[in-house]
Amino acid sequence: MSKVDRLICHVLPKAFLMALVADGRLVELQVVRRDTPSRVESVFLGRLERVMPDLDAAFVDIGIGRSGFLRAEDRAGSDDWPPAGAPLMVQVRNDGEGEKGPRLSMNVAVTGRYVVYHPVGAGVTFSRRIEGESERDRLRGHVEGLLEGGIVLRTAAAGAAPDVLRADAEQVMARWEQLRRQAFDVQPPADLSARIPGERDPIARLLRDHGASLEEVILDERAMARALQDEMDRFGEKIRVRWHNGSMPAFDIDDIAGQIDTALAPRIVLESGVEVLFEPGETLCAVDVDSAAAGGRQGRAPRRPIDVNLEAAPAIAQQLRLRNIAGAVVIDFVNMRSTYDRDKVQAALAEAMADDPVPTQLYGFTRLGHFELTRARRGATLAAQLEALEKGDD
Repeated sequence: MSKVDRLICHVLPKAFLMALVADGRLVELQVVRRDTPSRVESVFLGRLERVMPDLDAAFVDIGIGRSGFLRAEDRAGSDDWPPAGAPLMVQVRNDGEGEKGPRLSMNVAVTGRYVVYHPVGAGVTFSRRIEGESERDRLRGHVEGLLEGGIVLRTAAAGAAPDVLRADAEQVMARWEQLRRQAFDVQPPADLSARIPGERDPIARLLRDHGASLEEVILDERAMARALQDEMDRFGEKIRVRWHNGSMPAFDIDDIAGQIDTALAPRIVLESGVEVLFEPGETLCAVDVDSAAAGGRQGRAPRRPIDVNLEAAPAIAQQLRLRNIAGAVVIDFVNMRSTYDRDKVQAALAEAMADDPVPTQLYGFTRLGHFELTRARRGATLAAQLEALEKGDD
């Protein structure tokens, strides 16, 4: 799949709408609330409130009004629970929903563009997308000894030069040292990330995640564009920064607004006329591939079921990520009798979903011919996020 090469940021009074674009195609729309920002990846100095032996877990006060939940498997540094009241450095892994507090981990991860540093970890591990042993050996040789702890090489590290990896490791270590120093200077509970300038900057986070492939960032807020350009110049970045002040909205670029409308519609129509229907429910999302309307497109429509399904597979993968659909997904492809054809469709879907940062498990075709997969939950669906934003602006 194409890599993200453009970031378009539309600034609203209560949110940033951040469109990740690859070759003109909207890959993901992140809704970053300014009034209620996500705390995922934020580091806190918390205070252990109480241990729940039956759950082998503990509640930790991090100062947000709701206690965080720390499971035994997310502890670090000790096999036993410390006494109540003990300070714990923790990181938010998942925002809580409703009355539930966030899920926490003591295995803090400091994420860079190419490496992820785990101060309490050990060894060098790799993104599953870095497959070649020779490349893994090369990367291991360049990063071993740079940081004391555990290092994860991200997908973007493949092919990266030694000086680039070293510079990224140095920046990650500098951020960790800032967090560590803050922990010694405050009393729990305290938000350590909030005390470090830029640590919660949503654009900085996206630059860490996609900076290796990004070519351009477009913002419709002048001060933000100027500040980002200054930062790019300071670090010698080659990413272009553009302030959009034209007569048309920023999201008219690449027809982002139109692509968002498509992602909010229950039905999409592919170039050949094949239609794909998305029916999200409380427990699962049903996806139906319908080729009935394809025959009217001047003979250009795919005829065989395999052709229809191979066209639909990448579109489904794109929409699952863009719509942020989570949980169980059941896809009703056009029926195929051949096992070989089914394997081709499964391979095409797996390839199309390979760049999705959200963990996804493909289970394959059932005896009834339906395809089943699961996608981990990372916040609300796109429709729910935009609806909540619209209500908040009323």
